[in-house]
Amino acid sequence: MTEQEERSPRLTEHRKDWMERVLNNRTRHFTMVLEDLFDPHNISAVIRTAEVFGLQDIHIIEEINAYKVNKSILKGSFKWMSIYLYKQRQACFENLKAKGYRIAIASTNTTNTIQNLDLSIPTAFYLGTEFKGNHPDTLAKADVEFILPQYGVTESMNVSVAGGVLMAYMDFWMQKVGRNTVTLPDSEKDTLRQEWYNRQVYGTEINSPIHRIP
Repeated sequence: MTEQEERSPRLTEHRKDWMERVLNNRTRHFTMVLEDLFDPHNISAVIRTAEVFGLQDIHIIEEINAYKVNKSILKGSFKWMSIYLYKQRQACFENLKAKGYRIAIASTNTTNTIQNLDLSIPTAFYLGTEFKGNHPDTLAKADVEFILPQYGVTESMNVSVAGGVLMAYMDFWMQKVGRNTVTLPDSEKDTLRQEWYNRQVYGTEINSPIHRIP
């Protein structure tokens, strides 16, 4: 009997079926990168929204501002995620590029809208810090810039709202092409299933969803 089979009886069949439905909709085709956000509300809101939309990974750069969350906003969403914390933005960039991601940033210096992006390319969307936006290094290294449609007077959206709007566009695209075309391969689902079972049985203190990268 495998380790997973030994632990599975501690979960009801209903719970396991529910987890399987969620697992079958998970994707790493898109990911969100939070670049030195300082407001725990914004960080928590993006993580929670990403989980709702089925994104598995969140990358958080804390070169300047440490990772802090608001548990009342998170609503336990983090335990279903894979959260990567980086002390150096360069390490985040290199990790994402090694995984084959295109780096995308929102910018007022382009007329290229989110609707014009080729979303068939795996893409990491960077959200910059609340007041200053993306770091100059990120701006210089980005593969593509885009704008979100805006028709009002206010210059920009709140960063967590902008993240939610972005993920809605991602979801619309995935529905159009068929979400099953960008969900996780079986090997990754097997690994994630085991992690979820462990967290359900033993908690996140032992089986943390947070991965710290120097």
